[in-house]
Amino acid sequence: MTSYRLVIGIIVGVIFSFFSAFFFNMGVILNQIELHAGGDVLKIAALLVGANFDFNMISFIIDPLQSPAVLGFFAPEILAWIFIGFISGTIAKGLKRGVIVSSLVVVIVLLLWIILSIISGEDLMTLFQGTQLFETLGGILSAFVGVLIGGSIGGLLSGPYEEFY
Repeated sequence: MTSYRLVIGIIVGVIFSFFSAFFFNMGVILNQIELHAGGDVLKIAALLVGANFDFNMISFIIDPLQSPAVLGFFAPEILAWIFIGFISGTIAKGLKRGVIVSSLVVVIVLLLWIILSIISGEDLMTLFQGTQLFETLGGILSAFVGVLIGGSIGGLLSGPYEEFY
């Protein structure tokens, strides 16, 4: 039997994914929306969801001289994923359930980003080939690392999951 906490945690995490990177990096995302989207609602939604995958953790680990070591890790995108994982893990209650729910949120948001980008007419082949593939995979890796950190903290702080019959 599926618990209502899992479903609510996934729904809340997906809803927060539209606005979480916007909370931490408002100016840059507003400029991107004005520059690229115009008045297209689907393009705005694709940009808001896609903004969560902008931090490239692979290049951060490989070339730490390119970005500041300590401050670079606290990029707005990774903070957004930690926030999403924390909220989802707190709602799911329990370490294992918090990690599972927050990981499912990343998978659903990634699929939602791809679908919204296709519908809005964005060229996804540029994101998944050549040098951009490296940056896209780094963004996906940073999303998983962020939600694993946030989901485990949120799941631990909310206490163990007890099922009552």
